[in-house]
Amino acid sequence: MIIAPQVFINIMSTWKLIQRRCYDLLSYRYSLLVILIAFTCIFIGIIHFGEVWIEWSKEKYEAVFHSFNDNILGISFQKKLCQHVPIDVVYTWVNGSDPVFLQNLEKYIPVKDVNVAVSRFNDKDELRYSLRSLEMHAPWVRHVYIVTNGQIPSWLDMDNPRMTLVTHDDIFPEKSDLPTFSSPAIESHIHRIPGLSDKFIYFNDDVMLGAEVWPEDFITQAGGQKIYLAWWVPDCSEVCPWAWVGDGACDPACNTTICEFDGGDCDPTPISTDSEAMEDGNDYPYKYLQETQIRNQDAVKMLNIIKRKSNAPLVNASTSTLLFRTLKSYGQAALEDNKKKMHSINMRNEFEEHHINKKYENANKQHGVRQTNTTNMEYTVKSNFLDLNHFNYTERRAQLNHYLNDDIINLVHMNHSEKSNKLRHSNNWKHRNRQLDTYAESLLHVNKIYNTAYGFERRRVPAHMPHLLDKWIVMDMQKRFRLVFKKTSNHRVRDAEDMQFAFSYFYFLMSEKRNVSTAEIFAMFDTDKSGTWSDREIRTLLSRLYPLPLDYSLVVEFENIISNCSHNIELIETVESPSGERYLDSTLPVVTKELILKCNTISKRLNAKFGKNRRYKYEIIKAGRNEIFEMLTSNVSLTVQLLDEIRRDPKKFICLNDDMDPTRRSENDVVRALLNDFYRSLYPLRSSFELPSQYRNRFSHRHELFEWRASRMKARNLLLTLLVLLLIATLYHLFHHQVRRLFRMRTLPTLLV
Repeated sequence: MIIAPQVFINIMSTWKLIQRRCYDLLSYRYSLLVILIAFTCIFIGIIHFGEVWIEWSKEKYEAVFHSFNDNILGISFQKKLCQHVPIDVVYTWVNGSDPVFLQNLEKYIPVKDVNVAVSRFNDKDELRYSLRSLEMHAPWVRHVYIVTNGQIPSWLDMDNPRMTLVTHDDIFPEKSDLPTFSSPAIESHIHRIPGLSDKFIYFNDDVMLGAEVWPEDFITQAGGQKIYLAWWVPDCSEVCPWAWVGDGACDPACNTTICEFDGGDCDPTPISTDSEAMEDGNDYPYKYLQETQIRNQDAVKMLNIIKRKSNAPLVNASTSTLLFRTLKSYGQAALEDNKKKMHSINMRNEFEEHHINKKYENANKQHGVRQTNTTNMEYTVKSNFLDLNHFNYTERRAQLNHYLNDDIINLVHMNHSEKSNKLRHSNNWKHRNRQLDTYAESLLHVNKIYNTAYGFERRRVPAHMPHLLDKWIVMDMQKRFRLVFKKTSNHRVRDAEDMQFAFSYFYFLMSEKRNVSTAEIFAMFDTDKSGTWSDREIRTLLSRLYPLPLDYSLVVEFENIISNCSHNIELIETVESPSGERYLDSTLPVVTKELILKCNTISKRLNAKFGKNRRYKYEIIKAGRNEIFEMLTSNVSLTVQLLDEIRRDPKKFICLNDDMDPTRRSENDVVRALLNDFYRSLYPLRSSFELPSQYRNRFSHRHELFEWRASRMKARNLLLTLLVLLLIATLYHLFHHQVRRLFRMRTLPTLLV
């Protein structure tokens, strides 16, 4: 009871003291000014706190309320986007005319190759127009990252909040790999960009957008990743197409190191070869690939004639005439018997074989290639025919190829007059060299690695266009192939043993499999989720397990296996069959998951058929419909025609690659002017990533900009500190007497209530 009055007395005393102080303050000359400044500071503080709170709320809840506005234009695409998944864009760019860059380049590239390298790094303002096309046709992207070696484009707005300039130092974990001039090395680290979205689109700076592009052009919820594939990977050698490798027959031309010893079709003893890859200055293999494809079309046709399915007769259609001559010595009966066996094949391939043989006979006459001695060939086949009968089909094909393959190779490649002299002897193909550029060699390098990891397969090169990538898949890929990617990162310039990024990524995505357990397989066919397989579900299983039409014996066999397992296996759980699970004449027991898991015969068959599944969803699309890829040459008239064709019908993805002759400088200047005019005609409006036309960046390297910003910040902080000290000193000299009086201690008598 005594404490409460005492507390009340203290409160009232304090209140009276505050009133006295306020009255004293108001009695001074500058009291109103002090009060005004105080209220102004409070007001400014409230506003600042409100702004901070609003900004925090926007960042926290933007994914809920403003997800469709999170893009480079800041406008809503809610009516056009099916779903919003943040997608960023990554560019790689370099200014080949920068003196610092050229000085570093000369340290790692031989002097004779510097001019070629400089032309490849030449900047024609493609990045400026690519950003314009991005803002025009894909404004839904969230953020743009530009990866450089520290260089800054003179026109780039570094204060744009939707753009970040990233240097190699920011993404390379091993700083000893820098500086680098290799695009595969840089590409292998772009997924390490801080703040990058899980899914991002990788652009080369010479890739433009010619029409509206949406995320569905790269990925869909149902089909998964869209993969645009163009031309075939170069053959392992000019005398061995990839279709011959791993086909079950030994081809001596493919039994070399570069062709991986015919995929294991031949003896493990390799055939020595002097064929070594030679690097070329050109980085893009389009010309080589196109030429190789045309040259090998006839080889593939010949292959289809000579090498047939494993259930084909001993001798194929392409060699039937030759073997018929040889078989005459063994009697007319054997001849007629073999004619009957090969009649159906001859009817199917007669026209194609005649066409190809006629073509090669004419070519032999034109180029003066020595024809194969038919008599010797007949004698060789005749002397070995009895031995062939003791071999199985694959071995017999290998023996036939031993005698026929060299001549086929000569026929396929005889149209090169400059190399025809090298093919006059049957074994000269072992010593042939071919020239491939670094890009083509690196494709073969990756193809060889993936053949070892995933099996032999004919692979295509991804189209030259923007690629949607998932950084988690990239990390999985580099984790599996860690050593080869580390080696790629070590390369200062492009190398034949680079891991080509897009090719490696997409075939990793397509080739990776995951193990599917028997329980998952059971749930896959248990469509009604009853925990048992009905007769209808078993029928669906059999239709996918065996070839159609289903043989009744296979169905009976499968049912008998299930019945035997149900009698011989003791089940822990007892499950009653739901109504309607069995047909009226069905004799099957209740097929539960436990029964299938314990029945080894059934589970093995299921695992053999369904045990491996795609790890990632994807959809393969043939390139050419939505992409334009052309090589710009020094020919002015052809360039004008090409650019006009693109103007008439621009595709979604446009890439114009530089293949100009460095020695033709005057024509090259005209071509560059035409190209700049072409870009300005398609993308005339300045993007938000560009500075106004009258401004240019003061610094050409990011470290110079950062140093200037740091110096500016220090100078500003120093100036603010001096101003604050000056203000405090001024206020003290003006109000020090009043301040001393204000805080003078006064004692108040105790109030008696």
